[in-house]
Parts: sequence; structure tokens; C-alpha cells
Amino acid sequence: MLKSKDKSSGKDMYVLSPGDFYADECDCILATVTGSCVVVCLHEWKRNIGAMGHFILPGSPGTHEIYKDEIAAHGINSMEHLVAMIVKLGGDRKNLRAKLFGAAYLSGNNRLDSVIKGNITFLHDYFTMEHIPIEKEDLGGDRRRKLFFYPKTGKVYRRLLSKNEDTSEFVIMEKEYIDRTISEKGSFGKIVMFQ
Repeated sequence: MLKSKDKSSGKDMYVLSPGDFYADECDCILATVTGSCVVVCLHEWKRNIGAMGHFILPGSPGTHEIYKDEIAAHGINSMEHLVAMIVKLGGDRKNLRAKLFGAAYLSGNNRLDSVIKGNITFLHDYFTMEHIPIEKEDLGGDRRRKLFFYPKTGKVYRRLLSKNEDTSEFVIMEKEYIDRTISEKGSFGKIVMFQ
């Protein structure tokens, strides 16, 4: 993650790379670019705390119960980490609202396409199971998204990128992150659920 200043507003801006998670209660901006990965923006509306996670599950969850599935367990671990960051800042998971982005089909790789479809299914299942409303969803398609999330207000500004150059820095970082995550499947550790 990189920290800089937004030139137009003067606010601190934290630019998340694939695999990063960050939460804040300050009047700042969380930004990222996503292609095939998913970006989850959570907002705790009573305390005005927000968190962003940029990740991908290393496969497609199976058809059995979400808590018993290895791939889904990886996603639960990621989501609980993001929720825990908000709770640590004084938030209450009962007041969370979600906005979901990414999971674009960019590669033409059937193996990755099934991973992306599984990621979308997991997100829907997770937020239904946890009773966290999804306020906005922009998943799928064939274009990358540039996102600016304001954790204090919960607002997200999204721009679809018309150029999907395979040589851009974010594209390279995301590809390396996806390859590493899929190759390390099963090595994430134990799930810890927070009440």
C-alpha cells in the first residue's frame, strides 16, 4: 500500500495493491484498480468507519456448506480480517453496509473464469449469511475499474477503464498476486469468526 496526497482535495490517499486490506475512520481516500480480483468496501454507518479489501479466492467454492469448504474458508478468513479491522476501530458489525466491485473476465483463461465466477458466488453467500446488506454491486464484465472509497462517508466513485493494457503496473501486480494466491491454495491457516 502506498500513501500519498490527493491533489484536488488535499486528503491523504492510500492506494491498495492486490492483497491489501485497510480500514480508517479519518477523512481520507482509499483507492485501487481492480481487474479479475474483487474489491469489498465496508462502511460502518453509525461510527463512520470504512474498510477496503482487494483480494481473490484461490478457486471456486464447492456446493457443500460454506464453513466446510476450503476455498470459501479462505474468503471467510479475508472477510473476517476486514470486519475485524473496523471492529478494532470501535465499529459494530451489525452496522455494516457493503459495496462490491471487480471480478472482471479479462483473461480468456477458462480456469481463471471459473475462479472469478466462484468469487462472485462466495461474496453473495457470505453477505447473505452474515446479514450485511449489499448497497452497491458492480461485478463481472470485461473492464478494469478504478475505485476511490471515502471511508468516513461510505461513498465510492468508480471509473471503468477503457484501456486494458496488459503492461500497466496494476495489471502486472494483480496477475502476480493471483498466480501466487492460486499456487498457495490451502496455506491460509485457521478461520477465526468474530461476533
